[in-house]
Parts: sequence; C-alpha cells; structure tokens
Amino acid sequence: LQDRALQNAYSPGSTFKIVMATAGLSEHVISEHDSVFCPGSTVIYGHPFRCWKKGGHGTVDVHQALAHSCDVFFYHLGQKLGIERIAKYARLFGLGSPTGIDIQGEKRGLVPDPAWSLKYRKIPWYPGETISVAIGQGPVLLTPLQMAMMTAIVANGGRKAVPHLIKDAVDLPEPEQVPFDPKALDAVRRGLWAVVNEPGG
Repeated sequence: LQDRALQNAYSPGSTFKIVMATAGLSEHVISEHDSVFCPGSTVIYGHPFRCWKKGGHGTVDVHQALAHSCDVFFYHLGQKLGIERIAKYARLFGLGSPTGIDIQGEKRGLVPDPAWSLKYRKIPWYPGETISVAIGQGPVLLTPLQMAMMTAIVANGGRKAVPHLIKDAVDLPEPEQVPFDPKALDAVRRGLWAVVNEPGG
C-alpha cells in the first residue's frame, strides 16, 4: 500500500546519465564534439567496467552516448568529473531532497559524496565508486517523482517547479530557474530526443 512514486527510492540506472551529461557540458569537462571509443568495456583504476552492449558502441560523442546509453562514455565522464561535482549537479536537479509535493511520507533519496560516506559508513569514498554512480548504480537512490522532476527541468529549459495536487492552476509560485548552462541543457534535450527518434536509439 505504498505510494512507490514518492515513498520508495531506487537506483536510477541509466536515467542518471542526464545528470552526468548536464554536469560534464556545464563544467566544460567535455564538449559536444569530444568522443570516447567504446569496445564493450574499459579499465579504470585497474578494474574492468563493462558496457551493457557486449560488442560496444564504437566511437561516440555525448549526443550518441545519450541516444544509445553508452556506459563506457559515462564511466570516463564520471572519472573526469569526480563525485563532488556529480553530487553538486544532482542536487541542483533536486535529487536527494523532497520535491515538496503536498503528500505525506515523501522520501529524500540519497545523493552520495565523501562527507556522506564518512558520516554514515565511517569509511572514505573510493574513486571506483564514482564510476558506478556515473551510470546510476552504487549508493545513489532516487524516487520516481524526483526523476520526473529532473526530466521536466531539462524539458523546461532549466525551470524547476514544485509538483502539486490541484484542481485549478491558480496562484502557483513561478518555477525556480536552476543555474544550468542553457547550451548544455539544449544538448541533453537533443540527446534524449534521439533516444526514441533516431535509428538504434
């Protein structure tokens, strides 16, 4: 009898790549033209990390990495960004915090970082954990409602509205403008459009 949309938190998986691409482009860690070769796996910090596509995606830029959900691209992006910047952008999207919807029992979810690891696990954050977080695995936990809000922010050009249950849209506060790079959001929007509209997406 739980409202799973806001009372349960899950590993977001590849949907978290929206955060990764926005962070990478906004921080100028990557450009739209930078590419990574995906042979189906890669080695980072001496450990192998596999892509979901056994044969690999070949050479992909951020647009193609979003369209085809290339894990290898985002593993390397996660290594470049580091967990602090990943956490910063996840929180800008409102992840790891209640959305403010007027229903009781909303879960916060979890956006991990080194401070969280020391406080709650009593161990340091390990760099290899960042690689897992980069594809929405590891300790990161989010509610479906938070993910819907994140997607809406991309679709709305960076505007974040608090979800409400209402009969009439009267006297609602103006959506907050999140300080994302508009060019980054536009690139991410095009990549997400390609997921369902480009061949092989």
